[in-house]
Amino acid sequence: MQKGQSPQDQQAAAGKANVRPTRAGNPVSEAAFLAAIESVLVSGPIYYEFPGAIERDVAASIWSWIERDVAEEASQRLREAIASGSEPVAAFDLVITEILDNLKAILDAEQDDIELERRNTIQMGGDEHRAKLALVIMAMRRRPLLQQAAAFGTSIGKLQDEAIVATALQNITITNPITRALWMQAMVGHISNPSRVMAAAVKLVGGKSDSLVSSSEYAPLVQAMLSHAQSQISLLAAQPGVFNDLDLACRAVDRYHRLMRAINNIVEIERKSEWGMTIAGLIGRISERLERPIREVSPSVTQSLRRPRDGADRVDPDEVLAALNGLYLLTVVRRCRDSLAVNALLDQAWTETGQALEVLVTRALDTFRANPVDSVLRERLEAGIKMAEIRFNPEYADILRKARDGAEKRIAQG
Repeated sequence: MQKGQSPQDQQAAAGKANVRPTRAGNPVSEAAFLAAIESVLVSGPIYYEFPGAIERDVAASIWSWIERDVAEEASQRLREAIASGSEPVAAFDLVITEILDNLKAILDAEQDDIELERRNTIQMGGDEHRAKLALVIMAMRRRPLLQQAAAFGTSIGKLQDEAIVATALQNITITNPITRALWMQAMVGHISNPSRVMAAAVKLVGGKSDSLVSSSEYAPLVQAMLSHAQSQISLLAAQPGVFNDLDLACRAVDRYHRLMRAINNIVEIERKSEWGMTIAGLIGRISERLERPIREVSPSVTQSLRRPRDGADRVDPDEVLAALNGLYLLTVVRRCRDSLAVNALLDQAWTETGQALEVLVTRALDTFRANPVDSVLRERLEAGIKMAEIRFNPEYADILRKARDGAEKRIAQG
């Protein structure tokens, strides 16, 4: 942008110039922008749209247009500030007012220039992205409010009294529907007790029915919970095959369950309502993603505790880790089964895993008793005991440890 030239003048000067293909923005400034509105961003795949959520890729595409065609000078200063050592979000806050002013000027100019609107729409990624522009602008404009929403969510999560939670919710006096949806999206991302918050909201509404809650001022709360539940599925979908990051997968399943339980157990959801069909769809998606990892638990346990058919006897630490991870996931899925559609598969895997462990651990213990000085046999038994503790209980594992210690003591005593 030439110095002294307004954004709309620059756009008008382009005239009938060929529309340039949308390209990625500068990674430094883009990262700062995304970090500034992180609390309302969601990652794909996106199965259902929610009013307070902005898909990360859509936001990035809109930013590339803003950076290139709306606020080039502000973006340049943003990059320079970051290069000089400024914290990215703090640097973004210093230019956000200028960016918003330029956006307003561009949108005002579009009112009298259909061709300008068409070109801008193409440059930001098309009609679907254009539909999210108002949400992105509001997220930038209300960034301090979204920071408050995140802090509010953290604080409300510490409250144990439902009546106090209800009073806190009544203090959310935002009436603008876009801002309220963004607030709820940011808040829900930080609440640790979604069921208590939902119960308090339902009391304020005066009823549990789907239609009553969906027409109330707390409908955005349900939508935000559904959005965050969907985000947990996206975290699982981002890991191909069996989960590479098991801790992340287990946390995602648990978080998904707590959000869905908050809705299903408190709001009387109609199966054929919009929320009912969305919930059914999300349950189907996450269950589909969990099927393969569940199926592979029992074979993984068996493989890790068996003696190799060829070569010297050894315990493969990678196979043991995979088996332990699978068992951890299986226990989490079992705890969250009410929010999933994997009952038959889960019961089968749970039974098969239990039977396999009983046989293999008993065999490992008998083999170890016959030769307690063999380090490989001890390692295999120890792995089996850890798996038994996860699948059964600590008491059963303690019995196995005492049996192991007894065998070692007999050898020590000669």
